[in-house]
Amino acid sequence: MKIRRSIYGFMAIIALLIALVLWLGKKEAVETPMAVSSETHVAPPAVATITPSGAPIQTNLSIAKASPSQPIPVPPAESKEMQMREGLAVFNDEDIKFYGKALDQYGSPVANATVAGSVRVNNGTRVGVDRFTLTTDENGSFTVKGYTGVNLGIWITKSGYVMATTDTSFTYSHLWPESQRYRPDQNNPTVIKMWRLQGAEPLVDISKEYRLPYAELPIYFDFIAGKVVPSGGDLEAVITRTVGSLSKRSPGDWSIELKPVDGGIIESDYQAAQLTFEAPADGYGMNYLVHMNHDDPAWHDGIDREFFFKSRNGQVYGKLYLVFGINREPDDLLYFQFKGVANANSSRNWEATAPQ
Repeated sequence: MKIRRSIYGFMAIIALLIALVLWLGKKEAVETPMAVSSETHVAPPAVATITPSGAPIQTNLSIAKASPSQPIPVPPAESKEMQMREGLAVFNDEDIKFYGKALDQYGSPVANATVAGSVRVNNGTRVGVDRFTLTTDENGSFTVKGYTGVNLGIWITKSGYVMATTDTSFTYSHLWPESQRYRPDQNNPTVIKMWRLQGAEPLVDISKEYRLPYAELPIYFDFIAGKVVPSGGDLEAVITRTVGSLSKRSPGDWSIELKPVDGGIIESDYQAAQLTFEAPADGYGMNYLVHMNHDDPAWHDGIDREFFFKSRNGQVYGKLYLVFGINREPDDLLYFQFKGVANANSSRNWEATAPQ
């Protein structure tokens, strides 16, 4: 038994030594670096490649080395925020140049007036407003330059005058359509109209609200007395509507016609009305009609409009803002809201509405 154990032990030792030798030989083959010549002009060793026909082809090792083992890194794409900033810097940061001239209602220059300006900035780096003041010269002229931005706003003041131009905002940004961008012209300055005050006259407040039953008869409003009258007054309103209910889901035809009594009417807008201090001398129409068709995509059950009107053979000149609502149900009431002022002294003077 002892002999067998000795034999088995010896054989185990032999097997272990053989495995150790094989492992060391494999490790040396893996870890041994390839010999590299120190002479840079010596060509690298050739590597044989077998073609499909079986003939070896010598391939230079340097060709294999020319192909990178790792992909070439690609620069990251610009973020949307960065693209937006660059776009704003290119299109939204334009040179601001403006050539202006202040003239009164008679065409005379307004000299030594204060011009307050504001340039809105949004160039991808900065958002804000640059403000400045200038003074008109003896010809009423002034020039704005040395700023960049999106648009320019102008406001002119002088004692005894009020500004009467309704729109003094000018866009330069290329993000706007070309037709909406301002083009400065030194040889053709932009005229800013100023109103030279002559003296305010008493005005009548004609603001009033009415809820009235629908009837196929004219309605007469007396703005000076502030009430509905059987006839005469200042404004005749004629209302028509189809039978039944009116709504967005069930639209129907309706209309309102406005006829100043012994006068005329001109449609305006809110800004123009605010900056107009004398009634127009002419240009009045006999009536103003709104007809709402049931098949109109913009159908609505009311209107709001701004007007200049005259009545009573030129005794009354007024500014009028009207809000009207048709009666949706046959038994509902019509709605009228009037806001405005009138000069009842046969004068077109509205200077009492100007900032004093």
